[in-house]
Amino acid sequence: MAVSDPYGDPSRALWIALGVLLLVAVVATAGAFAADPEAAAPSPVPYDDVVELGLSSETDALMTGSARIPRTQVFYSQLQYVVGYNGVESFAAALEDGQTERQFGYPIAAYVETFDDARPETTETGLFESESGGEWTPAAAALYVVESDARSPAGETIVPFRERGAAEAFAADHGGRVVDWETVRRLSFDTDSAATVRAMAPARWDAADGRIAAAERRADRPVSVVVGEDAPTIGAAVAAAPPNTTVVVPTGTYDETLTVNESVTVAGEGARIRGDGNGSVITVRAPDVAITGITVAGSGGQTRDPEAARAGREREGESEVWDTNIQLGYGHGDAGIRAIGAPGLVVDDVTVEANASGILLREGSHAVIRDLRVNGTEEWQDGFMGITGMQSRVTVTDSRFEGGRDGIYLHRADGSVVRNSTFADNRYGVHLMYTSDALLADNAFRDELYAGITVMTRPSGNAIVGNDVRNSSAGVQASGTRAYIGYNTLVGNELGFSTSSRGSLYERNVAANNDLGARATTVVPSSRVVANDFVGNAEHATAGAGALRVWADGDRGNYWEGANVGPHDPGERAYRPTSPVDGALHRHVAAVAVRESPAVALLDRLRGTVPGARSGSIIDPAPAAAPYSPDRLDAALAPNAGPARADWRTELADQRGDRDEDAAMNARHRNATGGGIGPETKRVAAETASAGAGARTSVIDAHTAATEGAADA
Repeated sequence: MAVSDPYGDPSRALWIALGVLLLVAVVATAGAFAADPEAAAPSPVPYDDVVELGLSSETDALMTGSARIPRTQVFYSQLQYVVGYNGVESFAAALEDGQTERQFGYPIAAYVETFDDARPETTETGLFESESGGEWTPAAAALYVVESDARSPAGETIVPFRERGAAEAFAADHGGRVVDWETVRRLSFDTDSAATVRAMAPARWDAADGRIAAAERRADRPVSVVVGEDAPTIGAAVAAAPPNTTVVVPTGTYDETLTVNESVTVAGEGARIRGDGNGSVITVRAPDVAITGITVAGSGGQTRDPEAARAGREREGESEVWDTNIQLGYGHGDAGIRAIGAPGLVVDDVTVEANASGILLREGSHAVIRDLRVNGTEEWQDGFMGITGMQSRVTVTDSRFEGGRDGIYLHRADGSVVRNSTFADNRYGVHLMYTSDALLADNAFRDELYAGITVMTRPSGNAIVGNDVRNSSAGVQASGTRAYIGYNTLVGNELGFSTSSRGSLYERNVAANNDLGARATTVVPSSRVVANDFVGNAEHATAGAGALRVWADGDRGNYWEGANVGPHDPGERAYRPTSPVDGALHRHVAAVAVRESPAVALLDRLRGTVPGARSGSIIDPAPAAAPYSPDRLDAALAPNAGPARADWRTELADQRGDRDEDAAMNARHRNATGGGIGPETKRVAAETASAGAGARTSVIDAHTAATEGAADA
């Protein structure tokens, strides 16, 4: 039997043979549920055991109280993991994505969460809620209320029910209509929330401009007190100044610590405030305080307060011990400037010589920080953060952070913006924890011990754009969901970037001269990696255990140095950076002859068809013939080059206009044709399912027709 290319149209016989093999060649992996190949129809599993995709149920604000996202769990034919989708619309959209079938196979069984007996309602803000979780029901057997007033953070949400009476009662109270699964399949859903984050990135930049302009206005106040003329010390001057006035601090060194309890501006004229080495030098406890034109030194060296953390654990319990330790420990250390419950803080043209944190913000001390310089300790273990932000949104621009532990550490600081700043010789440059909807843009990172940008601990919606990271252990490592990582330049690092954020978009990044260009880390791939340039890396990309990763978007892939060598037209042969042969094409000329050999060609055709042969692999079916960002690539590789800049705001604005037009056209076409997939794909998938000798029949449409269930792939 001839073996056909799995990325073309496999023969019917091959599909049948592979279908039998795939249904029994399922391997359990620690940390995720593995489907039982002996079961005729797999039963639902506890949702904690699935690998989640779609909208993050962990981090969104709706996950307080009784608000919920209806969930789906799906067993795929070529994937050992049960995949959980947060949002029925996320699964419905995945069925129309040919890439999902290529990576996971077709869905053998799918269950949705139905809410007949859970008292479904909506919150005051329109979020869907219920008194308890739903019951698992086969997707094809359920009924769905669409176009109701029930919402999730991503927009309209579909609410499933087992019985028509319960669905009609919910629709009567909340609007919408009741439809079956096939109708849901024909609807169009905008579930590409990573693209939404991409579209919002320029707006976040504009919002930062607005915050900075407002901060300038707050800081510009009439002079009321001059230190040395109207008061002997800065502390005395601040105490004497009426609210909404300015305290002028002339040139000189002032050995004191002070607390600001009124909304005033402290404006230095080249002044230096020096503490005694104990505690924080300046403490702000009032809203709308501005500190400008000074140097701060002489804080204590305490980086955290163990007693505060212990008291917090006793008060809040042990369920979030680590989070409590961080917030109450890190948030109670020493700093050059410390703000407690002080929203509207403005710090402009300030230098801090930091023994611990440069600036410490907590309890909603939202701040605008411009032209800040923090000189940290030479050994990062001896110091702390340039900026520590605890539950305080920051807007940082045109600043520099050198030495110390982390340049900027933000914890539950949603909506923060860090841009146009420089980081050098830190442990991490920017380090986000539990922080979502942030913009990290146009920053430069050099010689960072662990990473330029690291995002951890269940965030969502972050945009990391236009940054330049060099000579560091890692460039960008961002976890969570719905991230946009684009237009970054990553040169000379041990690792350029990792694709550890789920449901995210990685595009237009330049990974050059790194030990490793990119690493695929999520067990179940759910992100798009497209239009990136990989040049001069010792290895372009590697992947951990899991399903096949398809790094392309339709006919648009990535540029891989070496991918287009050999006797074929550029872009017409798939490239596998994880293949020992393909991965060597840009380093060893002799690898071209090996790649074109019959044995390697056969192996390429088999790879990706069975789980055992596809684990830890990446394929780009449409490698680009030329770099996507040639000018930035040239700038990145130029000797002694400064940061490579991308005009990403203009390009994203142009792309958004094009995408809006395309989306409207596609929606009109899909709604006119009824959606779905072609009859040939339905036939092949149905035959593949039946080839399993009855081991598994499709549960998706068990109440209608088995062949239609297979067609849902």
